[in-house]
Amino acid sequence: MSAQKYDDSVFTRRACVSGLVLCWFVAIGGIIGGGICLYKEVRDGDSIRIGLSNRWRELLPLGLNIFITLLNDSMGYIHAVTLRWSLQREGNLDFNSNLRLLTFSKHSPPNGYIPNSFYLFGIILAYGATSVIFLSLNPELARLLGKDYEITDTEGVHLNGIALIILGSGFLLQAAVTNWALAGTKIPTWSSNPLIIANTCMNHDTEHYQVMPRQGRCMMGVHLSDEDIKAIQPTRKQRPMITAHPHVRRVLYLLWALPILSGIWGGGIYGYLLRGSRNGIFGRSWALLPEFLPHTDGNCHTKQCTDGTSVLNLGWSTSGAAAGTTGGVFLIIAIQSVVTLSLHCAELIVNLARDEGIYRKLIGPRGTNGHYNSVVEAFTSWQTVFLFALKAGVHWMFGLAINLQFQLGVNMYPSQIFYFAALTLVAAVFGLLLSLQRPPGYLPPTFGHIQTIADIIDEWADSGCMFWGVKGPNYTGTSTKRLKQPDPNAEYGGLKEGYGRGGHIDSITEIPLETFSPVSPVGSPPTDQNFGYISPIVRTPPSATSTWGQPHQQPQSQFTYSQWEYQDPRQHYQHNQHHQTSYDSLNSRFSGQTGYSAYSNQSTQPFLHEYRSN
Repeated sequence: MSAQKYDDSVFTRRACVSGLVLCWFVAIGGIIGGGICLYKEVRDGDSIRIGLSNRWRELLPLGLNIFITLLNDSMGYIHAVTLRWSLQREGNLDFNSNLRLLTFSKHSPPNGYIPNSFYLFGIILAYGATSVIFLSLNPELARLLGKDYEITDTEGVHLNGIALIILGSGFLLQAAVTNWALAGTKIPTWSSNPLIIANTCMNHDTEHYQVMPRQGRCMMGVHLSDEDIKAIQPTRKQRPMITAHPHVRRVLYLLWALPILSGIWGGGIYGYLLRGSRNGIFGRSWALLPEFLPHTDGNCHTKQCTDGTSVLNLGWSTSGAAAGTTGGVFLIIAIQSVVTLSLHCAELIVNLARDEGIYRKLIGPRGTNGHYNSVVEAFTSWQTVFLFALKAGVHWMFGLAINLQFQLGVNMYPSQIFYFAALTLVAAVFGLLLSLQRPPGYLPPTFGHIQTIADIIDEWADSGCMFWGVKGPNYTGTSTKRLKQPDPNAEYGGLKEGYGRGGHIDSITEIPLETFSPVSPVGSPPTDQNFGYISPIVRTPPSATSTWGQPHQQPQSQFTYSQWEYQDPRQHYQHNQHHQTSYDSLNSRFSGQTGYSAYSNQSTQPFLHEYRSN
């Protein structure tokens, strides 16, 4: 079987680094642009304006939110990759996906508590400043509120220099921490594929913390990862994510807190306007975008009614007072920080669902994808795309619910607050449904749990295309060919008689290799590749001058079950760059021809007597 010729790590790394470079430009440009705006305002007594209507002023932040989300996600991917391999070198990497800003590395300074806090603060600043960069003055709203204004103030959209500086500072914090993590972390692979990550953890030298397969656990999923070895009957439906990962419930609490708090917020503002607030207007319009009409309704049971949008004015005027502008911006950022944190945590649920989807292709009609590309997978995953749209949409709607008006200060709109609450409710329901979804099929779930993947996958194909199923009596594993699915009435895995840790396998008869008759010749073994799946090293292959022929042409005394029985499993996975391909990988092309192969890497799992103890 030929080795995989496609390496997605290079493309993924270049895409993420390009996003990081762009973030540096945006950060520096935002700070310089904000400084220019403030200088012109002090020198000329007027701010820089852009000729846009109020309607475009409401829609422009949506495009800006999409752009900011793209930049945040590109830097977030780098931050997540560096955290993953920092945790692996400490022996603390349990799942492929983690709460990257709430998970800390003990020995990697860029992924420590303080840098992660700065990074989170940078995200909050970037999203919070977006909705207050473009300021406009609606003359109808000013008249309804009884505010004086200059006619020139209603022309175009004013650039908020303070908000631009805050936006640049937020990106500067993120870029600095990301650059630090990128420079200080050795990254074996940039792939987000949980199968590639698990295989790399088994083979790559990560400072003596290598994942070792554990025997007899071929049917024990992530929910049973801490239990003793036992035989398991397969089930058609697997247990959900919410019971697999310890942080999923906490993420759901945050997600469901958003619509509840937003509903209370909107209801409070709406009730306050009904009571006749002197700083508010009760409107009858429930349009998505705020609209204001020049006339009022005299037949009103509150202080002032209109056919436009309801609004409550809090003051914090931006008419040339830097203190008022700064206070208004940070008031909005403080409220939006809860939104930003909750949506960031929602990434964990989406990433866990995506990891499980990639893993469950083992029982799909085409098997796992040997040409996996992390960037393409992210843009084609409906969960990732939906969350991306939710993040941009929720932040945009938050900017409509509370914003700054030039010379009028901070305004709150109860109808837009309710729309914001509805979007956050969609996000909460989305997260709940994903966390409660039960994966179909007999394949035990992993949700990206590295050790469980290593226990279940016993043969790693160089092409990356694998299938899972029955490979022997009461034993399941992976192969390069499609395999029969397990019998729901039978038990698989567990320790058989005479088969234990450090013991002997008395029930298995020694079978020499010449009893098998291969159907096609095998050429020279594939060399080590920096991509795809790396076959675990089990035995050093013959020298380059040796003749690699058919498996049945090899000396019988070298490759028998009895010799496998006494091998130390730690020797199986010693990293040797010169002799990367094992004899078992050589014979992987014969795997699955009879639905079961006894001479490829899948036979390492039932014959391992020890596994790593920390």
